[in-house]
Formats: sequence, C-alpha cells, structure tokens
Amino acid sequence: MLGRYIKKININVEIKGIISNTGWLLFDKFIRLIFGLLVGVWVARYLGPDTYGQLAYVITLISFFQVVSLLGMDTILVRDIAHKKDQANEILGTAIIMRFGAGLLCLIVAVSFVGFFNGTYFAILTLLAGGSLIFQCIDTIDIWFQSQSQSKRTVIAKLCSYVVTNIIRIVLILCHAPVWGFALLLSIDALFSALALSCAYTSFKTTDKWRITLSRGKNLLRESWPFLISGISIIMYMRLDQIMIKNLLGEKSLGIYAAVLQFSLLWNFIPITLSVSLAPYIARKKKENEQAYYNAINNVFIIFSSIGWGIILTISILSPFIINFMLGSSYADGAVVLSIHVVTNLFICLGVAQSLWIVNERKGLFILYKSLTGLLVCGFSNLILIPLYGIKGAAIAAVLSQLSASMLFNLVFAKKIFLMQIKSLFLIKTITRI
Repeated sequence: MLGRYIKKININVEIKGIISNTGWLLFDKFIRLIFGLLVGVWVARYLGPDTYGQLAYVITLISFFQVVSLLGMDTILVRDIAHKKDQANEILGTAIIMRFGAGLLCLIVAVSFVGFFNGTYFAILTLLAGGSLIFQCIDTIDIWFQSQSQSKRTVIAKLCSYVVTNIIRIVLILCHAPVWGFALLLSIDALFSALALSCAYTSFKTTDKWRITLSRGKNLLRESWPFLISGISIIMYMRLDQIMIKNLLGEKSLGIYAAVLQFSLLWNFIPITLSVSLAPYIARKKKENEQAYYNAINNVFIIFSSIGWGIILTISILSPFIINFMLGSSYADGAVVLSIHVVTNLFICLGVAQSLWIVNERKGLFILYKSLTGLLVCGFSNLILIPLYGIKGAAIAAVLSQLSASMLFNLVFAKKIFLMQIKSLFLIKTITRI
C-alpha cells in the first residue's frame, strides 16, 4: 500500500514538472507571439509589400541554413540528456562546438550563394542577417535547462533580449530606417539571446565543465544525419513556395504572402513546445510497457488534433478582419491565402506528435522519407498551382505537402499510426492493447 502511494506521488511530481516546464515555455512563446505579431506587422506595413518581400526573401534563405547549422540534433540531445544526465557536460560541449563550426561554414556558403545568384545587394542583406547562424549554437543550453525542468531560467533570459531587440525594431521604424537595419537586427537578436543564455547557465549551480570528445561527436552525427536531411527537406517544402513566388510572381507578391504567413505559422509553437516537454515523459513510458507507451502516444494525437482544429476554425473565420485591420489594404489579397494556408496547422500538429513516436522507435529514416515525400509534393504542386492561381495556389500546395508528409505517408509505412491520426481528426480516443 505504501509503495503504491509513493509511486503515485512520484508520478504526480513528474507530471507537475512537465506542466510547469510546459507552462514556462508556453509563456515564453506567448510573449513572443504578441511582440512578434504586433511589431512584425508594423514592420510589414512600414516597408510595404515590395521592400518587405526583399527582407522576406533573405529570411527565407537564412532559415534554410539555420536548419543545416543545427545539424538535426535537437530531439537526440533531449533524449540523451534525459537518459544520461551524468554525461550532460560532454553532450553539451560537443554539440555546441559542432554547431558553432557548422554555423560559420553556413554563413560563408549563404553569402556566396546569394551573391552569385541574386547580386551584391541581397548578398549584403544576407551577411547582415547571417550572424544568427553563428550565435544560435548557444541555444543548445536551452535543451539542458529543459531536461532539468528549469525552463523558467531560459524564458526570463531570452525574453529580456527579445524585448530589447523589439524595442530597437520599433525605434528603427520611427527613425525611418532602411531595410538593411532590420536585416542586421536579426543577428543582434541572436547575439543578445546567446549572451542571456550564457549568463543564465553560469549563474546556475553546476560544477560540471563542458567537455568535447570526438567519439561523442561521431555518435551524434551518426544518429542525427537523417534528422538533418529531414530538417532540410522540411524547411525546403515550407519555404520553397516563397522562393518560387519571388521568381515567378515578383517581390511584391512574396511580400504579401510572407506577411500573411505570420498569422498562420505563428501557431506552430504550440505543438512544438508541448512535444519538447512531453519527450522525456514519452521516453519513460516506452521503458514501462508497450500499452502505456501507445496509450500515451494516442493521447498526444488527440490533444494535438484538438489544437489544430481550434486554430483552423478561429483564423478562417477572422481572416478578412485580420488582414484588413492588421496589415492594411495593400495586403488585402492575402485574406483568402490565410484562410487556406491555416489548414496546414492541423497536419503540422499531427506530424509533430508522430515525431515523439519516431524518436523513441529510433526510426530516424522515417522522418527523412516523410520529409522527402512532402518536398516532392510541394515542388510539383507549386509548379502547377502558382502559375494558375498565384499566391493562393502556393497556399493550396502548402496544405497538400503537409497532408502528404504528416499522414498519407503513414498509410503505406505506418498503418497503426495512420489509424490513430485518422481517429484523432474526429477526436476519437483509441485504447491500445498489446
């Protein structure tokens, strides 16, 4: 009797830790949502569709190289630190150095690539914004804090830097700054965030010094490369539409499309944040038994599907008001685009939920194949739909690619998960028995 009581207490403490950790992460994302939305919309209105399209193009290219510089290690680092807490210093030190080197290399390649294909003007914008590729290696510290259920510390540190950079962004608008000032601020934001995280880590009571080992680096790369290629595929099929819009329709159309996407993509933080906090919990359920593990996975699908439907219904109804009120008449063509593109949130939620299963089953290649499926669908559908329907066609292509990668792939290669996803769309709970 006493043993059961103690076990129940331990479970409650574990769940409370997850809730607290998730709460702080959601608070961080919520504040960023408010600031990012209000200030981001102000920037879009200030620059106008044409100039904002130039900035959006550079951000799109930088986001691709950001994925490369992170080396696809996030989920693996979360798992390894949760399972091997005594080796956390070695895991952190090795990962940070590897990401720093990758970021520096990516910056050189990005500037060279843009300079060759788009000219000196865009190369300078890329160089100014590309400092974030180097500084983001320090974000690895955030993973360690999450494993210690200490997200409060990183939230406070990173929010302070984020608020400061947004104040600077407002000052740039009021001073009628050129577009390169906003590009440079992307690097400044990453630098401030890195400094804040470093201060939070050094002030935390830990005697462990970072260590760098070649064997650890090889092991991380050996397991992370499918996630890296998958991440590249994901960012390509999420951003390929913007590259194609610029080349097929021009910078003004890209400016409208990119501004509208802020209201659709900003909700992605919800499933991503929840999955990060749930990852250690799902990993422990996997160790208990298969029934508890699959029941937990099924519950995650139900929760994430509910979130997706809530986002779709809310934004679809309010899309005309959102665009006209927030962005103004120059972006009016984006209302229909928003009501279409927001549907991607449902499939993104289900895809993020499945990633918890993929990591624990050590099926990293699944993510790669799913991502390549989405990329192929995205490329072909954009080639067909953008010339026919303009930026509305790009939004339709985004929905089709997310549907293919997150669900239709599972119909062939993971039928059990596909069945869970289908039932979760109708909010039907399935109790799995092994």
